[in-house]
Amino acid sequence: MRFHIVPVTLGLIFVNNACAGGSLGNPTPVSDPNGAVQEVRESNPGPATSQVIFEWDVREPGLQLDGRGVTRLQSPDRARLDLYMDNNESVLAASLVGDRLMAREGTRLEVVPSPSMLWASLGVFRPGAGATLLGGETFEGDVLRLRYRVVDGDELRYEFRSGLMTRVELRHNGDAIHRVSLSWDGGVELPTEAIYRNLASFSELRVTVETVERVDSHPSDIWNVR
Repeated sequence: MRFHIVPVTLGLIFVNNACAGGSLGNPTPVSDPNGAVQEVRESNPGPATSQVIFEWDVREPGLQLDGRGVTRLQSPDRARLDLYMDNNESVLAASLVGDRLMAREGTRLEVVPSPSMLWASLGVFRPGAGATLLGGETFEGDVLRLRYRVVDGDELRYEFRSGLMTRVELRHNGDAIHRVSLSWDGGVELPTEAIYRNLASFSELRVTVETVERVDSHPSDIWNVR
């Protein structure tokens, strides 16, 4: 049984160049980081069970492609992304089951970020298993930053404005290597715009969402990508 279709625009962009943000000003340490984590978990929950239809185009050195795609989301912690050419040829297939990321072997476009960053591109706050909270800071303008150490030693930084996730960075040796930036429009379940930047490679994937459709469930076999 299907409920309703909501038109929405969402850009998901993979690019190589950094987009440096302005300084947030002087930080104030958060006195209760765990309490702050609980608050943002409530403000940035897992996805509603739905199907998202979109158009996409990708640019890499010597390569430019475009087509259509679908993202299938299932509460509380499942997502699948499929990109197709206009002739229905599969270009990319990947799924998330909790913190487990699966991509089809031989995928032509190696542009799938880590589980935490891919969840972030959907507006979901999920640092992942093994991530250790290092602390948090607040800034003027109702901005909160939470910092995590992930299992490989890199640092994951989340920034929130008025409770909503607006930027996530994965940092190695102090430098940002991946970044997700989000824009929100009131009442929309997904970010109205999400920009994923791979700051170390020359690749760009832009996704423009056409519709978000609520559904009851998805077939159980779609999450096992092979």
